[in-house]
Parts: sequence; structure tokens; C-alpha cells
Amino acid sequence: MFLRITPRDNQRPSLAALLPNLLTTLAVCSGLASLHFSLKGELERAVAAIVVAAIFDALDGRAARLLRVSSKFGAVLDSLSDFLAFGVAPAVVLYQWKLKGADVPGSAAAMTYALCAALRLARFTAADMPGAREPAAKAARPSHFFTGMPSPAGAGVALLLPMLAFSDTLGFDSPTWLVIAMTFVVGVAMISRVPMFSLKGLHVRRHYVAPFLVLVGLIVVAAVRDVWLTLAAMSTIYLLLIPVAWAGSRRAAHRASEAHDAPGASHPPAAS
Repeated sequence: MFLRITPRDNQRPSLAALLPNLLTTLAVCSGLASLHFSLKGELERAVAAIVVAAIFDALDGRAARLLRVSSKFGAVLDSLSDFLAFGVAPAVVLYQWKLKGADVPGSAAAMTYALCAALRLARFTAADMPGAREPAAKAARPSHFFTGMPSPAGAGVALLLPMLAFSDTLGFDSPTWLVIAMTFVVGVAMISRVPMFSLKGLHVRRHYVAPFLVLVGLIVVAAVRDVWLTLAAMSTIYLLLIPVAWAGSRRAAHRASEAHDAPGASHPPAAS
């Protein structure tokens, strides 16, 4: 009748070990807050809640790596959080903003986006399971690239047009057909095999620290002046970097292949 959980040992997890899951839980709460604001018609707050969820999502992975803690529970919770905050919540924002007035095409676009986010997360969750066979494309791709557009970036790109509309500086009101097209394209990009940049393995070299800090300062100043236009510009830059990521991934894979085939290179034994 009741689920009984018996601990494997007498050690209780420390607060530090629980920190990544706590941050993921806060991301879930931010996604739920976004849905709440969307249903009330407060779309700017809804998008702001998704931005907060993205911050928590970035912090939970960083915390897990720094503290060297991981669990199956945390991985599943992270996937559910990503689906809610970056799959469902953006689709609802777009639907409430423009897609609702487009009848069937608008509903289809919102559903396609959310479905593609779910398929992407299911694909990568299944790939991380014990005994799962890693796709050849993923195995050959360097660690600083994603396969397909990650769901947080997908949310940022999908919400590019609403953010342009929210901007006090620009105030660009996109036509409905453009919103529909963008929603479909971003959904397909999430389940595609196109390489995208990953910030997980990004390290700033020592002689680039000062320029990097200046760049961060400029972003903060721009965000204070017009946060929506700043976020929209960041999403646009990410889009423009997709061809660069594709070319960089091909070069990195080619170098890895040459190193693997070089004389004297050690090769792992073939699986029986």
C-alpha cells in the first residue's frame, strides 16, 4: 500500500550534494510561474520566468560538476524541468501571444514545438541510460558541441520575436505567419543533427579574461537600458553562430579522425 524506501547506508546526503537538485527544482518552479503568467495574459512576466529558469538550469549543471555529484534522479528531474520550462512554457507564451489567433496552423506550430522538445529530451535521456548505444554522430562530435539545438537555446530563439515586440526601443510587432514559421523551424532544429555550440566545456583563457569581463559589463549595461532588446540580440547572435559551429565541428571531427588514424595511435579493442 505504501512505498517504503530503505537507505543503502546510514549516511545522509549533505546540503551541498542536494544543491544541484534544489536548483533544478527552482527551474521547475520558474517554468510553472511562466505558465501562470501566460494564462493571466502577463506575457512579459511569463518570458522573464523562462529566463530565470534558464539561469537555474545553467547553475544546476555547473554545481553538479563542481561538487562532483550526480544521480539518475537528478538527470530525470533535469529533463522534466527542461521540457516544462523550455518546451511547454514557450509554446504557451507563443500561443497566447500570436498563435491562438491563427486557428489550426497556430495550434499545430505550438504543439510541434513542444513535441520536438519532448523528443529531443527523450532521445538524450535514453542515450544516457546504462547499456544504451551511443549514436555514431554523437560519439564523433567534440564535447563542446551539441547535436541539434539545445532546448534552453531553442526557447530563447523561439521567443526572439516576442522579445522584439516587448522592447521599448524597437517594438517590432511580427506578423503571425512569421511567428508560425519560426516556431516550426526551431522545433525541427531541436531534433536535427546540426551541430550547435555548447557552453558546458567553455573555458576563458587567462589572456582573454579582461576582454571577457568587459563584454559581460557591456551586456549588463545594455540589459539595464533595454533588457528585451539585449536578450533578442543574444538570441540573434546564437543563430548567426550556427554556420560557424557547423564548420568548427567538421574541422574538429576531421582532426580527431586524423589523430585516430595516425601511425602509432592507440585504438581501443573492438567490442565482441
